[in-house]
Amino acid sequence: MLSGLVRTASRAIGGLTLDLSSGAARAVEAAQAAISGEVIGPATLKVAVVILSDESGRPLLDPDALTPALDLAGAVLTAESGIRVRVTGIQVITEPAPARALDPRANKRLLLDDVLGRTEFYRRHSAPVDLGTAVVGAPITVIVVRNIAGRVTGCSLGISADWVIVQASLFEREQPHTYDETVLVHELGHALNLPHHRNRANLMFPASSPPGAIRGTTLQSWQTGVLQSNRHVIPGISV
Repeated sequence: MLSGLVRTASRAIGGLTLDLSSGAARAVEAAQAAISGEVIGPATLKVAVVILSDESGRPLLDPDALTPALDLAGAVLTAESGIRVRVTGIQVITEPAPARALDPRANKRLLLDDVLGRTEFYRRHSAPVDLGTAVVGAPITVIVVRNIAGRVTGCSLGISADWVIVQASLFEREQPHTYDETVLVHELGHALNLPHHRNRANLMFPASSPPGAIRGTTLQSWQTGVLQSNRHVIPGISV
């Protein structure tokens, strides 16, 4: 337990340090560009996707079903914060996943499971990130699971993890009461340090209830600043 706490704390501190240094560097670049009159092009966020397979080795989702949600993530982040999403790959894990990976707990309980080492299956199949040597632009991995405990369809551990989980039913159009394209990009927002927001029109509004009460996709200027300063985001170049 103690070693798990130390490991999780180290990840969070390492991530925070990189975010702060990245944000400071972006601020200097922006100031220099403003002085010189240069225009900075769009930033880039790399996203990897992992689809788990159930106990019989059957994939939880057809990779093509993810296209609308990934397209929305790209459209929202580009329009609202000037960040392009580049999908580095969609991988189906043929190895049957353990039950705790297929049907994880959420929020504080997921964090506890991470401290206890119960999320190792996710880390093993995520895009590799070494906070000791990582440079700006390390990818975030979206992991498709079968079912998340409680009334939750997506979850992120924020700065302490470079992966998020989303429930397979979110991407199945034939299930209108669970299909929601906003959850994936909402969880990416959490992974990039955005907290919840009280405005239902905002991407970070905590609740989204398809088909009739899906959250909005707007962002405020301060949220854009947080996103642009994150270590996962590759800054745009002067054009």
